Amino acid sequence: MKVLFVCTGNMCRSPAAEKLLTLYGAGAGFKARSRGTAVQPYCGMSPQVENFLKRVGAADTAHKSVQVAEEDINWADLIIVMESVHAAILADKFPHSARKTRLFACGEVLDPMGKGDKVYEEVLNRIKEEIMKFIAGQRGGQAAGQPGD
Repeated sequence: MKVLFVCTGNMCRSPAAEKLLTLYGAGAGFKARSRGTAVQPYCGMSPQVENFLKRVGAADTAHKSVQVAEEDINWADLIIVMESVHAAILADKFPHSARKTRLFACGEVLDPMGKGDKVYEEVLNRIKEEIMKFIAGQRGGQAAGQPGD
């Protein structure tokens, strides 16, 4: 299954979800990408995210922010957004994305950008938890196809 994660700047939440799904789900056939709805091109991942990913065992933390494009929408089997505003932006720009777009974790995922390390840690642990549930749900034949169902 090809999963596209989308957030705003593609520097925190969506790259964390991409790297975690790649780390924990690659053996189960998952492929992941992350993109943003309002990126500053070529910005890297925030240091807090990179450090978290290294602590949980991700070897590849290389990342540059990329704006979501038609090709990404077409590539994905499932699009998971971090906030409902991301789904609205995608639906406006790419109307065909709506049928395969879901909100992450059955709710909004707080943007930790500019907040303290504690907030980053809470958000990243929540993303990790939901990724693990998503993988387990897919392995168990979960039909809805979204983290947190």
